[in-house]
Formats: sequence, structure tokens, C-alpha cells
Amino acid sequence: MRRFRFDRRTFLRGVGGASLALPLLEVMRPKVASAAPETPPRRYLVGFGGISVSGYSVNGQTADAVVPATEGVDYEMTRGLAPLGEIGVTQHVSVISGMKIPWDEGSGIPKAGRARRFHNSSLGPLFSGMRTGPGGNPAPKAPTSDQIVADAIGGDTLHQSIQTRVQAALYRSGVAFSSGRGLMSFRESGGSLVPLEPISNPQLLFQALFSGFTPDDPQAAALADYVRRRRLSIIDLVQEDAAALVSQLGTADQHRLERHMDEIRDLETRLSQVDTPIEQACILPENPGSDWPIGTEVPLGNNKACYASGGGYSNEDERARVITDLIGMAFACDLTRVTSLMYTMAQCLLSAKQLFDHNSEFHEISHGALGKGQKGVDAMADSFSWHVKHFGLLVQKLASYTDIDGSSVLDNTSMVLLFEGGVGYDPEGNKNSSPHSTENMVALIAGHAGGLNSGGGKHIATKGLVNPAQVVKTAMSAVGVDAPLGEVTDNMPGLL
Repeated sequence: MRRFRFDRRTFLRGVGGASLALPLLEVMRPKVASAAPETPPRRYLVGFGGISVSGYSVNGQTADAVVPATEGVDYEMTRGLAPLGEIGVTQHVSVISGMKIPWDEGSGIPKAGRARRFHNSSLGPLFSGMRTGPGGNPAPKAPTSDQIVADAIGGDTLHQSIQTRVQAALYRSGVAFSSGRGLMSFRESGGSLVPLEPISNPQLLFQALFSGFTPDDPQAAALADYVRRRRLSIIDLVQEDAAALVSQLGTADQHRLERHMDEIRDLETRLSQVDTPIEQACILPENPGSDWPIGTEVPLGNNKACYASGGGYSNEDERARVITDLIGMAFACDLTRVTSLMYTMAQCLLSAKQLFDHNSEFHEISHGALGKGQKGVDAMADSFSWHVKHFGLLVQKLASYTDIDGSSVLDNTSMVLLFEGGVGYDPEGNKNSSPHSTENMVALIAGHAGGLNSGGGKHIATKGLVNPAQVVKTAMSAVGVDAPLGEVTDNMPGLL
């Protein structure tokens, strides 16, 4: 008599197209070992904010509302980092402080260092790990980290990498405020480095990523959404098929199937009690519609008055939210595995009036536009926190998506958020406590790929011994890319 048998990919089928994967039963066992489960892809994101993370002297004391006073896990939620706690992602994000990009002290620009001129000069070292060119030209002298990673893990995805930017315009006219401040991705082509223009229009980004795209199984995706919304049990939907199957199984397999369905029911019960349930991984996102109007530019030499009256803003807060949603879904659908995300351009001139009711813009706040007392310290922290908020929302989103092996997409992702400057000595102006400095720089690194943040998020104070490019190099290593980043060959200790 021929033995009753079916393969491992057999599903219980139910009403509305519902299906339920079965556990490994005796009747499924092949004569040879089956292949290992598919490995989830790795994803990589590098983000940037064009501000200096600086503090001021308040009543004779140094005030810093960004860098935690405590080190290790359970680090202090400062005003600048508060969104991480509010969003609930501190376990996924580490804060690295006290870093330094070295500068030319008279004997030439050091490895992964910069020219004495501040604005623009930190971009090359941050993005490519290469020293800045003569005169502080911001263009990297080697491929940027996102392009190195894209070549290694991009595979056959629709887009080997995607470049995005939230800040829609420079917001201050004048030749001094151009010079590549809105670029962060460079790729080698034909022996030359080619800049890759970022997309800041959400409608264009949606079209680039999702035009003509349909999730692999739209029926299953639609059904999963229906089941989730109606809070129905998948077991209820396949009950009839399950009953028919049980009658054909031996006693041991019947017990296995019963235990499997009990476990599924228990999982459904637990997920229904979670405030932010795991979401269907890949669905077609909503079309964001037309772009918002681009805000008015502010003439060179006229700063906070124009920002108080409404200039320098193109709904960047909502723009950041939509771009975050699209990037998250592109990762979940494996349309791309590598993204650069410039939240704000170098020497950021985005208005703080519309975001925080501060009558200035981000750059002038760091230069004391609101004073150098507590009000100025808080405003600087608010500028930082806006970047942190949107970075944290992407972390939250990726943590909510399930990957092909049941882990979260964030478990297979590394993300780093860099900033243009810190606070400290300004070699160009020969003064201390300046925002035109690459001392005391801060970066955030998130995700769990390659053992990153395996013990939870923590604060690491580097005391000037680490170049921020080493954090980028570590994020690359976390996704399996161990190539040098320009002139930087070492990872940062304590992260992997």
C-alpha cells in the first residue's frame, strides 16, 4: 500500500483564501535533508543632519541638553534625545559622543581629516572616510559608505540604493550657500566620482520605488490586513481543512498539529494585546499625492526676521514622515537594501519657527541667535531632537515589520545618524566652545544586524579617541561589509 504523504510546503486552506503553515510532521519527512531556510537580507541606512551639536555656558557652567551625563545602558534621556524614549526605541539605539574629526594643524590634512575651514569640510570624512580636499571642498574623494555597501549587498533588488533628502531647499540665496551642501552620496563611474542627487519630493520617491510594483502575493497581503483589522483567528478560517487533515494522520502527528494550533492561537492572543502589533511586512503604501509648496528663500544677510514671518519651510516635518514611511516599506519589500537620508543640508537653514516657535533657523541658533543662556541651549537641543525623532520613527517602523525568518526587519538592519559638527576648538577662528568645530561630535547607531546593540542601546563617551567615520565603518561591518571606508580601516570598539 502506498504511504500517505505530502510535502513541507503544504498549507491548511480556509475561507477567503486563508492559509496556515503546518509544523514538520512525520508524513512530511523527506528521504534526504531539506535545504536550510532562506536567510533574510541585510539593510543599511546612513542619515545626516546639517547642524552642530553644541552647548553653551549658563551661569558660568557648561550646559548640554543633548549628550547624556550617564554612560552605558539606560542612559539619560536628555532634551535632545527625548524622542527615543517617547517613541520607545532606546533599546535599539546607541549614542556615541565625544568623537573628533582631526584637522590640518599646519603639516597637511591628516587621514580621514578636514581642512581648517569649517562648513563643508566635515562631509568628505563623514561620508567616505577620506580626508577633505584643498580649500575644504565637500565632495568626497572616494565612494561613500552607502555605495560601498550597495555594491556588496544590493543583489538583484530593483534599486541598488536610493538617495533621499528631507530639506527641500537651501532657503538662503547667495553663492556662499551652495557648494554641494545637499549631497551625501558619491559613486565611482569610469574612473571619476559621480554625485547622486537625492529625492526630496515624496511623490517622486513613491513613483521611483513603487510604480508598477505589486507585493508578491497581493491576495495574501489583503487577507492578512483583513484578518488583522477584524481580529479574526486564522485557525477559525482553516478549521474545516484542519479537521479533514487530522483524520488522515497518525496519533503522533495529530498531537503535533494540535500543539501547533494551540501555539498559533496563543501567539495571536498575545499579539492582540500589544499596543504596536507586528505589521504585514510588504504592502503597497498609499500614494502621498502632490508635493508641498517650496517655502520662500531668505536673502543673504537677513536671518531670523524672515524666519519669524514664515520663510525657510516646506512642511519638512510631514515630508520627513512620508519619506520615512516609504523607506521603511521599500526595505520590507526588498525593493532596496541601501538608503542615504539627508534630513537637513550642511549649514542647515531650515526654519525653527514652524517646528518649535523659535524665531530663527537651525544654523543661527547654534551661533547664539536666541542667546547663550538656557533658552539657547534648549533651542539647540530641539534642533537636534527633530532629527532624532524622525530617525527614531524609522527605527520603530522597521522593528514592527517581520522578516522572512520571523525576526524583525530591524534585526537585520544597521542605521547610523551623523551630524555636521560638534562643539569645541575652531582652528579657523582660533577660539574655543565654537559650533564651527569637529570636537565632541555625536552620532546615533541603531539596529541589530551582525550583533549590533546586542545588549541594548547604550551611551559610549569616546573622549576624542574615535573618528565618527569609525561608527560608519562599524555599521558597514554589521551588514557584512568589511571593506575599508576610505582611509578608515578600524571599527569602533564596543559596538559589535
